[in-house]
Amino acid sequence: MMNGEEMNGGISLNDMEKALVCLLMTSMEAPVQAESAGLTQEMFADASLGFVYGVIMKIYATGVRPDMVLVERGMREADEEQAARLGGLSFLLPYMLNVRHDGNVAAYVEGIKKQYKLRCLVTLFGTMAFKAGKVSSVPEELAGEAERLLMQFRQETAEGTPVRTIGELAAEAVTWHHRRLSGELEAEQVKSGLAEFDYVTGGFHNTELTIIAGRPSDGKTAVTLQMALNAARAGKSVCFFSLEMSSLQMLNRVLAGMTDVNPDYLRINKPTGREVEHLEEAALRLKDLPFYLDYTVGATVEQIRAKVLLQCRQGKCDLVVVDYLHLLGGDRRKGETQEQMVGRNIRALKQLALDSNCPVLTVSQMNRACEARADKAYLPVMSDLRDSGTIEQVADCVAFIYRPERYGFTRDDKTGHSLVGVGKIYIAKNRNGSTGIARFRYNPSFTRITDYIQPGTQTSLGI
Repeated sequence: MMNGEEMNGGISLNDMEKALVCLLMTSMEAPVQAESAGLTQEMFADASLGFVYGVIMKIYATGVRPDMVLVERGMREADEEQAARLGGLSFLLPYMLNVRHDGNVAAYVEGIKKQYKLRCLVTLFGTMAFKAGKVSSVPEELAGEAERLLMQFRQETAEGTPVRTIGELAAEAVTWHHRRLSGELEAEQVKSGLAEFDYVTGGFHNTELTIIAGRPSDGKTAVTLQMALNAARAGKSVCFFSLEMSSLQMLNRVLAGMTDVNPDYLRINKPTGREVEHLEEAALRLKDLPFYLDYTVGATVEQIRAKVLLQCRQGKCDLVVVDYLHLLGGDRRKGETQEQMVGRNIRALKQLALDSNCPVLTVSQMNRACEARADKAYLPVMSDLRDSGTIEQVADCVAFIYRPERYGFTRDDKTGHSLVGVGKIYIAKNRNGSTGIARFRYNPSFTRITDYIQPGTQTSLGI
């Protein structure tokens, strides 16, 4: 296809390439999508645009968001002669003015890749046609060469991860266990800071997606926030995406938990001067904590993904937390149900865990069916997950927050110990480990979550 020839929908390939390059400099998500799709500089029909694309992605790889100023400077550093010949990025200004949103990035990328593959095939078949026109050519040899070249083309343009032998994978597994034996992997582990939960699950693991679910007021966000803070205090960089609670609300909870200041004073009444001093002291302890909080109402998985990968490139992300799943934004596709949309988002979060090589922890709602069962203990089960189908399949670990005293159970039938202020985490699914129950304690305002200490013992593991 010629560079200016029109494609489906009336847009030319050249227009598509220019629009994509503009979006790469105006959208945080565009570079992530282009990189994830495997788009390379050589795939551009216009070599000049391919050059600009290469510069943009080089800047992005350093963890910096590309813009026109940085890209023009990068162009001069990469090839001053070519940058001068293009006259900088002025030739893109008409397109920059017409760029509205980044919703077409995936379509542009796929269109460019498709036309690149077609050009490769045109070249391949043209070469074979030229050779077939020679009187001296041997049909069987040409057929063999054509098959070899087509196979090479398929391998070079194949999507996804290549098939590997079980021997290669076994060798990697043994190497992984050697690293565990030497203690090398301990630095990569992300612990929740709640001893019983870490005892059962081993904490959070790279590339794995963990779901923390609960009914309203069960404390799922409080527990998740405490886990994230514990990880940050242990030196792990945490990226916390709140879609429900504002930054001020979140910090009020954190500060109240650190100081025992009544949270109502931080929202309704006025704190005393002494309490304000306690808050200031607590804020100083948070000053250098590697905890990054993002509050964006209706944030999409793509927006979160772009920010996470940028943080990863800067070495500032060991754990990703999303609060919560059912508030993720994005347009529902034609004919798509709410459950299907949630399923699409949960698969995207799992892919984010793989691509970032970080654990992803996501808060989820439970449906009301658990409170309609004949069992008045209302113990959670997997089917209690709201829009549960895909969540059950995709998540590596699923845990439920449960507070016995909320349902009238104030004393443990087996031990006789009080259950007031005691919560339980039911680990119902753990693809790569054990399932079980982990306990914790919480204060009356549910702003402080701590280890469960069994009465009469000095250990935090009452197991």
